[in-house]
Amino acid sequence: MYRVIIVSVFVVFCMATVSTAASVKIVNGDDADIEDHPWMVSFQIGTGGVNYTHECGGAIIDKSWVLTAAHCNLFEYEAKDMRIAAGSSFLSQITEFIAVKKFHVHDKFKPTWGTGPQNDLMLLHLQKPLKFGSTINKIDLDINVGHNYTGEVCTITGWGKTDAKGRNSPDRLQVLYMPAVTNAYCNNSYFLVQKRPLFPEAYSNFICLQDKDKDSCQGDSGGPVVCSNKLVGALSFGGNICNGSLPSVHTKISPYLDWIKDKMNTKNNKNQKDKKKKKNDKGKSDGKGKSEGKGKSGEKGKGKKN
Repeated sequence: MYRVIIVSVFVVFCMATVSTAASVKIVNGDDADIEDHPWMVSFQIGTGGVNYTHECGGAIIDKSWVLTAAHCNLFEYEAKDMRIAAGSSFLSQITEFIAVKKFHVHDKFKPTWGTGPQNDLMLLHLQKPLKFGSTINKIDLDINVGHNYTGEVCTITGWGKTDAKGRNSPDRLQVLYMPAVTNAYCNNSYFLVQKRPLFPEAYSNFICLQDKDKDSCQGDSGGPVVCSNKLVGALSFGGNICNGSLPSVHTKISPYLDWIKDKMNTKNNKNQKDKKKKKNDKGKSDGKGKSEGKGKSGEKGKGKKN
């Protein structure tokens, strides 16, 4: 999560030498068990595919797909430098690491630091599917586009900093239960600090949470916001200090359902077509009279799909 609203190109340039994104951690949270949040993953980046470090959180939404924040790859690392880690409450004890095959940053993502990033979502397509169980599983997406979560207590999890000034990094997953506030209040809170509106383009595409002395912080970006057992948001940014003085701002998932489904279905359809093509090619090269039958089967399958 962005903890500092950056207003100069110079500062952005300096940040590039330090971190791939100004992300966020949970302050004054509780120790969490991964069995209670099996969709939670650590999104990690390593230079040249080695020396991976925790960068952001993410949520498993399918065996081969993870949803996180676009700004977690603000400096445009390649897929070969990315992986996810899953299956343990402790970062040091995770043994399940899956490389990222391809990533999809939202087409209209804008890292507008002064007013907060817009369309801050990224899909990670994994090189191999996860094996679901008690510590690794998916979470269903919130599909109720018009639902107002104001006043509801939602859950956020992460391995971000636990100190308000962003100093201490936990090994164990942390959890917070925080109420959702209105976007009008959220917008006004930031306006008082930076003298400009927070949501200049898509006012309804955010969900904000706030509680006294509790907050997300550096390293929590992209982490899931869960309300009523549904994935409602992904952490995007917050204030300078992780002390709850400003609401944490999360990209709301439901307005982006079409984009998510389009990216996932496009890739899944391509995989199925590639498999059928390989099957047909194998049939054609088989000199035992089986190629015709396999070819017809492939064409029939395509007909049903359309």
